[in-house]
Amino acid sequence: MSRAFHRTSTCRLRPGALWLAALAIGGFLLATTTPAAAHTTAPPASSRAAVARNLTDALTALAARYRAATSGIRASLESQLLTAASVRQSFLASLIEDDPDAVLQVALSSSVRSRLPAILTPHLEQEIRVEGTFEILHEDRADGSRFRYFVDSPSGRFSLHFASHAPDHLLTGAKVRVRGVQIDNMLALGGSGSVEPTAPPPLPNTLGAQRTVVLLVNFMDNPVQPYTVDDARSAIFGTTSAFFFENSYQQAWLDGNVFGWFTIPLGSGTCDYASIASHAQSAAVAAGLDLSTYSHRVFAFPKTTACAWWGLSSIGGNPSRTWINGAFEMTVLSHELGHSLGLYHSHALDCGNASIGNTLSATYPPPAGTCYTIEYGDLIDAMGGAYPGHFNAFQKERLGWLNAEASPPVTTVTASGTYPLEALAIQSGSPKALKILRSQDPTTGARTWYYVEARRPIGFDGVIDTTASTVGIVSTIPQGVLVHVGTDGSGNSGSLIDMHPAADTSIWDWLLDAPLLVGESFSDVDAGLTLTTEAVSGTGAAVAVRLAPTVSTFAAITVSTDQTSYTRGQSATITAKVTSNGKPLANASVTFQVVKPTGALIIAKATTSTKGTATYKLRLAKQDPVGTYQADANAVKGTQSASAATTFVVK
Repeated sequence: MSRAFHRTSTCRLRPGALWLAALAIGGFLLATTTPAAAHTTAPPASSRAAVARNLTDALTALAARYRAATSGIRASLESQLLTAASVRQSFLASLIEDDPDAVLQVALSSSVRSRLPAILTPHLEQEIRVEGTFEILHEDRADGSRFRYFVDSPSGRFSLHFASHAPDHLLTGAKVRVRGVQIDNMLALGGSGSVEPTAPPPLPNTLGAQRTVVLLVNFMDNPVQPYTVDDARSAIFGTTSAFFFENSYQQAWLDGNVFGWFTIPLGSGTCDYASIASHAQSAAVAAGLDLSTYSHRVFAFPKTTACAWWGLSSIGGNPSRTWINGAFEMTVLSHELGHSLGLYHSHALDCGNASIGNTLSATYPPPAGTCYTIEYGDLIDAMGGAYPGHFNAFQKERLGWLNAEASPPVTTVTASGTYPLEALAIQSGSPKALKILRSQDPTTGARTWYYVEARRPIGFDGVIDTTASTVGIVSTIPQGVLVHVGTDGSGNSGSLIDMHPAADTSIWDWLLDAPLLVGESFSDVDAGLTLTTEAVSGTGAAVAVRLAPTVSTFAAITVSTDQTSYTRGQSATITAKVTSNGKPLANASVTFQVVKPTGALIIAKATTSTKGTATYKLRLAKQDPVGTYQADANAVKGTQSASAATTFVVK
C-alpha cells in the first residue's frame, strides 16, 4: 500500500452557514450599537479571524449598551445579548481546530468577563487549568497527516488545540497540567509550554516481546470479513513481527493473538473511532478475553470511506491504541505500530532553490526561506511514505535499538577523521551511524545532531518495489550515504536532508536525489563541518569528517519598540537587531516573548535579515490590560546566542 507524497500544508475550512450567520449577526449588532461603533469597518469576508474579532467587538459593545441602559431597555437587550454570545461561542468552537491563535487573540479576559451580564456566562470562554493524562493520536491519511491531542481529567476529556509548536517531547500516558482557553470541551493553548508534566514520564516499552492483541470488527450494515483471522495473524505476527525483530537487532518482536470477527452495534457511515474501540473491547471481554495482559491494542475493520484515514494510532501509550481502516498489511502495520512505540514520522527536508541547484555539493543551512518539510518524505523508512524499510538511525536511537546497552553503537564524532559505517540492516554489533553535533539551544540545552548512515538492499531494506516507476532505486541508493538531522527530546524533528536540491517532480526524484554519493561533500558552515563520502561497498561505507577549528564568535542583540507607549487597538512593532563580532548576523532565529501585566505570555518567532534585524508586530486588542508590558528577544544561530529586553506601556 503506497502513501501519498505531499508537502506539509495548513487546512482552512470553507465558509459555511455558521460563518455567514456570524457575519450577518456581527454586522447587525455593530450597526445597532453606539454611533462610533456604527462606523467600524467590517472585516473581510475571507477572514474567519476577522469575523471572530467582529463578533467579539459586537458583543462587548452591546454589553456596554446594556450596562448603560435603564431596566426597561435592558430587558429588550437581553435576547440580543444571548444571541450574540451564542453565535460567537459556536463560531469560536468551529474556529478552534483550524486557527486556535485567532481564538486566543479574541478571548475575553477575566476582568472583561466579570463586567458582562451573568446571563452570558454559559456562553463565554473560560481560562482554566486542568490536570490529567495526556494522549496524542495521529491520523495517517491519503490527503495528509493530522495530530489530535487530548487530556483526560476528572472533570472530563478535553481536546487540545495549539496555536504554535505542539509538544513532541511527551508520549501518550504522560501526567500533565494544561492551561488554556476553554470553549465547550476544547482548549485553545499557546504552545508546548502550556503543557507541564506533573510526574516523571512513564518508561517506554520498546524492548522484548510486545504483547499485542488484534480485534477484528465489522459493522451492522456491512458485516463483511475482507480477510481471515489467519491472514491477519500472519500479517502481524509473521511479517510485521519479523520486521521489528530485524529492525531492533533482535531486541523486540510482536507477540499475541487475533480475535474476531465481532459485529459491533455501529453503522459504517460514521467514523467514531472511540466507539469502535469501546465496542470491540466489550465484545472481546464478553467472549472471555483478558485484555489487561496486552500493551498494544489494534482495532481493524473493513474499509469505510467515513474514516478519511487508513491508519490511526496513539503516539506511545500503555496500552497503545491503533485503528486500521481497510488493508491489514505490513506496510500499514509497521508504520502504525511504529507510532504506538512512540515514533513520529520520518520527514525529509528539501532546501532546493535556483542558487543552489543540482550541484555535487550541498550547503546547510540554505538561504533563508528556501526549505520546506515533506511530512512522509523519508521514503526508505517505514515511518516515511513509500515502502517499509528500516527506521533511520535517529528513530532507532529514540527506541533504544541503537546506542543503548546491548544495542549496536552510534559513533559520536568529536574529531576529524575517516569513519567506517556498516549498513544499517546488518545484524551485528558494529557502528551503524555517525552522530555529529550541529548546534545546542542555549535556553533548553537541547542538542541538534547530524546522523549519517549507510543503507544497502539487505533484509527489509531490500524489499523495494522495482516496477517501472521505481527502476533504478536499488542500484542508486547503495552508492552513497544518507544524512539526517534530529534534536534531542524532540520526536518530531527527524528529517532526511536532500543532498541534491532540485525541483522534484515525483517521489522517486526525491529518493534518487537524497544520497551523498562517493566523492561528494556536504558542508555546514555554522557547525564548521564537512562530510565526504569516500567509499561504499555492499556492506557499508567510509565517510570523512572534517571539523573546522573552533573560532570564538560573540553575538549581541538589542531590542526596541517603535513607540514607548500605545493605546489599545494600536499595533506595537518590536525590533531586534543582532550582531556577531560587531557585524550584522543574518539568518539568526529570534524568539520574541511579550509578557502582559496579567502575566499572560505571547510568543512569536522570526529570522534576521541580511541587516541583522527581525521584527514582530503585536496587535493590541481593545480588551488587553493596561500597564507595563515586557518584550524579550532571544537570538540563536549555531552556537551563538544573545538575549535582551525592553518595556512599553499600554494606556
